[in-house]
Amino acid sequence: MKKTRFTPFVLAVLALAASQASATVTFFNSYSGTVSEVNSSTELAYDTQQSSTDLINGVAATGFTTSSGNTSGTWNTAAAQGATVPELNDGIHGLSFAGAGNTVQGAWPNSLATATYTIGLGANSLGYNITSIQSIAAWVNAGFGNQAWTLAVQPAGGGSFVDVATVNYTPFGTSAGGASKVTLTALNITGVQAVRVTTISVNGGNNGGSFVWRELDVTGASTVPEPSSALLVGLGGLAVLLRRR
Repeated sequence: MKKTRFTPFVLAVLALAASQASATVTFFNSYSGTVSEVNSSTELAYDTQQSSTDLINGVAATGFTTSSGNTSGTWNTAAAQGATVPELNDGIHGLSFAGAGNTVQGAWPNSLATATYTIGLGANSLGYNITSIQSIAAWVNAGFGNQAWTLAVQPAGGGSFVDVATVNYTPFGTSAGGASKVTLTALNITGVQAVRVTTISVNGGNNGGSFVWRELDVTGASTVPEPSSALLVGLGGLAVLLRRR
């Protein structure tokens, strides 16, 4: 059998290709969007790219459970390690473990952990249109720079949450370190009052299938009434004025 020999250039190209693994994103319920992803072996590669002005920045999460270990369905807040749920949407990426005095500056979800963010009904009482979402995960080792999660939204006025998409981006091995960033743009999510994330197990279930989630940014604006609706409101107001006269 003839052996294939690779030149250093070919090996370099293969190594680069291996580091550019694609995110698997599945949309549900007629939702759609454009997906882009990047990863780096440098833990803090995206530490200036988070937003501090998005829709959920600083919004208190609800519907979550914490634990002091890698327990399914919880957010790990191990004693003395510093991880908290609010760090997922505080507009701060966070330092490395050593740089932060051996604490975790980020959220640390295990498999099936959930968090709900209520953003309200907006300026027009119709909820919000969400146009883009950015998610950053990063850690120095253990494959904690991988990320996998499902996004669901609640329509304005209440009701059941509806699944939008599942994101699975795992470019790192179970012992590797690095950072990953997934961006969903051109989203057609309209008229919602709350968003919910539920994590999915990564790293083959090792360490509770957990990862270090540095930041989640949800960008959008208040839903604007359809032109036909605005016209009807205007005609109704005109009719009232005519009656008064």
